[in-house]
Amino acid sequence: MSPGEIFREWRSNLAPRTVLLGALAGFGAMCVLGRYVARMDYHPGFVRFTQWDSPESKYYPTVNEMIAIVRHEIKPGQILVIVGGNSVLRGVGQPPDRVWSKRLQETLGSGYYVVNFALNGSPPTNAGGVAAEALRKEFPRQIYIANLPPTQMGYPTGSEVYRFANWEAYYKGMLIDDPVRNAEIKYSHAIPEYYNREFAVGELKIREFFDSLFYFQDFWNCFTFTRMNLVWGAYFPGVTGFQDPIRFLDPRTVYPDPEPDSATWPMSARFPEAGVPGELDIVRGVSIYAFNKDAAGKWQLYQPVWDEFEKESSAAFPPELRKRTLILMGYACPFYLARLKPDELERNDLSFNYAAKEWEKGGFSSLIYGKDFVAEDFCDRAHMTWRGGQKLAKVVAVKIREMSQKLGYTNP
Repeated sequence: MSPGEIFREWRSNLAPRTVLLGALAGFGAMCVLGRYVARMDYHPGFVRFTQWDSPESKYYPTVNEMIAIVRHEIKPGQILVIVGGNSVLRGVGQPPDRVWSKRLQETLGSGYYVVNFALNGSPPTNAGGVAAEALRKEFPRQIYIANLPPTQMGYPTGSEVYRFANWEAYYKGMLIDDPVRNAEIKYSHAIPEYYNREFAVGELKIREFFDSLFYFQDFWNCFTFTRMNLVWGAYFPGVTGFQDPIRFLDPRTVYPDPEPDSATWPMSARFPEAGVPGELDIVRGVSIYAFNKDAAGKWQLYQPVWDEFEKESSAAFPPELRKRTLILMGYACPFYLARLKPDELERNDLSFNYAAKEWEKGGFSSLIYGKDFVAEDFCDRAHMTWRGGQKLAKVVAVKIREMSQKLGYTNP
């Protein structure tokens, strides 16, 4: 038979019902596999999320994925320490074998299990924060760490880039039903520009609702991470410049952590003079709206900023989670602080200290770090080399032990 005859014979004998049943069977099998892999840890030797398993390359870690990492790595009796927050806590500029969270684990010792779920640009309420809330009952002896500049908080469902995990956890029944948080979310969703167009919240909620039934995201993540990646991205090795454009088909697990050792960079590369004006504007922005000078030239609170801060912090985390949440606030690199005027430095200090008091008043723990660091501890305005990361791990470990004792985690 010719190829044309074979095709016509095949088509005439293939009933629509057979095609439909086959499609449904395949879909059902993928749903079953999705629920199965949702409990698998397919990140052997997990250190942190990298460029290859984050939204930067169109990979969206699921809450089940993070939970599975914890379940397979934590040992009985250990206190769980989850690191969330942004690129500073992810350890940008620190190679994987010297990332600060590894140093924190070493400093705390075998009584603790530290896992780094920070993502570049993530607010405290995303990623690690969702995982911590979802694990609150299974591992009640836990501490969650995140970071923010003074005066900033974050929306209850975080940024538009990372809030997929929040809605996943919501529809899978993993979150606390907190009326204050619910009211804040409802208020923002009543704004059409926010809900329908700007961030496509409605579309995201539909996707996550169906995922709570079918678990297709867990299936897809496991497949693309361990078998074959089918999503093209400009960051994949060999893709830039099209030297080797098919490398993006490799499973993501084969790509090594690309973070460089920034401690080897010359200071001129870390702090180029051409970028100083822009970086100083960012440093000033930490406190520029938090205080105003009165007629006598004294700094006074600008109350609207702090009222909004209190409103957002009270809605972001349910009360039962605040006592085991540690908010870190880091000073900018001394290279830039040394270029501020004396009154700007005073305003900067006031903002850090007042924000710390506000966090504590809201039931959180807080820690200010970096004021005594040196320029060599940084690779840019905010990110640290592994040497700066070691200093951070040391002071955070002290605070973690203090919190553990206060929360009764270390009682016999």
